[in-house]
Amino acid sequence: MQRKSLIQRFIAMFFAAELEFRVKLFHVLAMGGALLSFVMCVLVIVNYSDHMTIVVNALSTLLSCALLLYSYRSGKYQLCYMITIVGIFLGLFPFLFFASGGYHSGMPVFFIFAIVFTIFMLEGKKAIGFSILEMILYVTLCITAYLHPEWVTPFASEEDALVDIIISLVAVSLVLGVCLYTHFCMYNAQQKKLDAQNAVLAQANKMKTEFLANASHEMRTPLTVTSVNVQTVIEMLAEMDHKIDDPEVDTLLHNAQSEIMRMSRMVTGMLNLASVSENTERQKLDFTSLMHNTMEMMHMSLVKKGIAVTVDIAPDLWIFGNADLMAQVLTNLLQNALAHTKGGSLQVQANKEANFITVTVKDTGSGIAPEILPDVFERGVTTNGTGYGLYLCKTVVESHGGEIWMESKLGVGTTVYYKLPVYEGQLGG
Repeated sequence: MQRKSLIQRFIAMFFAAELEFRVKLFHVLAMGGALLSFVMCVLVIVNYSDHMTIVVNALSTLLSCALLLYSYRSGKYQLCYMITIVGIFLGLFPFLFFASGGYHSGMPVFFIFAIVFTIFMLEGKKAIGFSILEMILYVTLCITAYLHPEWVTPFASEEDALVDIIISLVAVSLVLGVCLYTHFCMYNAQQKKLDAQNAVLAQANKMKTEFLANASHEMRTPLTVTSVNVQTVIEMLAEMDHKIDDPEVDTLLHNAQSEIMRMSRMVTGMLNLASVSENTERQKLDFTSLMHNTMEMMHMSLVKKGIAVTVDIAPDLWIFGNADLMAQVLTNLLQNALAHTKGGSLQVQANKEANFITVTVKDTGSGIAPEILPDVFERGVTTNGTGYGLYLCKTVVESHGGEIWMESKLGVGTTVYYKLPVYEGQLGG
């Protein structure tokens, strides 16, 4: 029981769950380094009596243990990384290489250990820089040993060299194996934790979407009833023989009707936003036909407004997407043009450019003020609308791997562009 308690305390000290991943990995590698140095120390003692090499390996073992304890107590892991790399890998290893048989020994295996450690511990350019420096140094050591064999202290016999190589290979393989195994265990534990968090977030997002959809749906009925009642009162007052003298009554009723309709459009926008989260099923989609069908649906409203419509949609355009959401994007843009254009013209184009389809919706309407143009696709930003339409367009287009942007000038008109990737054999789902 006491032995088990010591092991548990040891694991709690150096491999606690709250420790950073690199910290745990450093603990593994520091322990591995201490073990390797100790093995080399014993190996030197067994094979020959080179007192300097024995001392160096013993000091390396003590240094690895000291770095392990110092890093644990101080938390200065970056400093310990650099001491290990500069002091041991770039300083001590070259000495041991020449003192322990050169490339006829197991030292080249330790070079691999050093490079792997460096890549694990450091980040970005620093990791690349030091690992390249180590490779250059170690290659230079081997070439130097070849050109100047007299600088190398050879083994007493071929058998001693073989034993050194085998022990070094086994020791380094075990340490790197343990490190990689620990690495994958930590990764799997973090991945499971991340999956659990993602599941919680997905559930919360689903609940939010359901609440938004339910609330919006429940609001539509009373809004519709209220709108019908107000419209009925307006019509009844208009038919009365004795009209009310107060002109504010008519104004208030029309204002109320306008606000009710605006609220109804906001509810519709909220429902459409909720549908973006729910409508995730996608398939190969005839984008040309979808655009023509949407234009035909909106054609009568545009003509009644006195807007001259020009349509130029290239044939054989295909995307991978959701038909309902794609139709909603174009419908929203056409409704915006309809709301802000009196007379004038509207141009709708769609063409294939390389691996993208570019759609252009250009009107000669009132345009958008420069101060809100940069944020016009954000939720709640609007001139006289609900603030949901363009935000929905942006959300849908980006969820399909595209992008959307706008150019506008007050009194001249507005042009909206959006790009979608062409169909390239994706699987529906």
